[in-house]
Amino acid sequence: MKGLSVSEKTKVGVIGLSMGQNHVIAYKNIADAEMLAVCDWDEPWLKHMQTLHTVPRTYLKYEDLLADKDVEAVSVCLPTSMHAPATIAALKAGKHVLCEKPMATTARDAQAMAAAAKDAGKVLMISHNQRFSPQAQYIKRLVEQGRLGKIYFVRAGWRRTMGGLPSADSQRATGTLNRNWFNERAKGGGVLFDLGSHMLDLSMWFMGFPKIEKIEGMNYSTFLPAFSAAHKQSGDAEDLAAAMLFFEGGATLQLEVSFGSFVEQDAVFVELYGSQGGVSLRNGVLKVFGEDQGAYTAGAIQKFNLPVQSPQEHFVQAVRTGKGPLVTAEHGVAVTTALEGIRECGIVLGDPNGKVYS
Repeated sequence: MKGLSVSEKTKVGVIGLSMGQNHVIAYKNIADAEMLAVCDWDEPWLKHMQTLHTVPRTYLKYEDLLADKDVEAVSVCLPTSMHAPATIAALKAGKHVLCEKPMATTARDAQAMAAAAKDAGKVLMISHNQRFSPQAQYIKRLVEQGRLGKIYFVRAGWRRTMGGLPSADSQRATGTLNRNWFNERAKGGGVLFDLGSHMLDLSMWFMGFPKIEKIEGMNYSTFLPAFSAAHKQSGDAEDLAAAMLFFEGGATLQLEVSFGSFVEQDAVFVELYGSQGGVSLRNGVLKVFGEDQGAYTAGAIQKFNLPVQSPQEHFVQAVRTGKGPLVTAEHGVAVTTALEGIRECGIVLGDPNGKVYS
């Protein structure tokens, strides 16, 4: 894979300006990137974003942006069900791609995206931003140094207290945006593909992406049906998912994610159980556990002294150097395969005593 000349700036386009607005801001702060073009189907919002961020070129259709020969790399920030067609089209058009997470709604689509990147000889990176925190980088270094020994069990989750269900609409400067796809399974909505993709990617990265042998789990749509009906929208996705993943070699991963449950407080956590040590990362606080001269030790890490990049900066660097990105297409396929496997375990609709649907 050939990188660009270091004397040039990488000309970037962003497709989808809801989540994509964060990408635009990030690219504008990267010395080696030029924010050249943006695309969104909502013309008033597109013009507003162009003025706000002083972007030279705008497009209402992503196909037209991809036809712009000056654009070298794009961020795909569309609803999940549109990731595969837009990403594959971009790769075939000769663009490098940073695709928002989760990679796709099905493992088959994710595999097609990875194959398209290989055929095109272009970078395809998935924007799993949880890997880029100093805490995550520190944990990964501990694992690679062997200081935790063999990781045999991981417990991860992202749970919210009641009231966290995604609203069907959101207000912005130019009007109302319908974002109900977050609550529709076919479009990649639901807490599993949203928050679950973050925690699965982070956990499996720490573990070295071992092969999955078996998945057991259940999805619950306990509060979403009534919430959707009250807002006169459709909603058939899960608001809580729980699963156990069994990997080749004997390691296991326990996952819990929810948009809203009767729990004490919000929590984002990952815990690694190793044969020589362990770590707990909860709500940004990292603790390391181990043994020193026969005594049990525990300590909170306050300073990391690690260089941290945004996913966009890392992506641009990967494009320019030709080196593989931190979050590869193959990683995205593995996470999507796990997500699909958990969702296939079934869903309980309405209440915990309702009917289970496969």
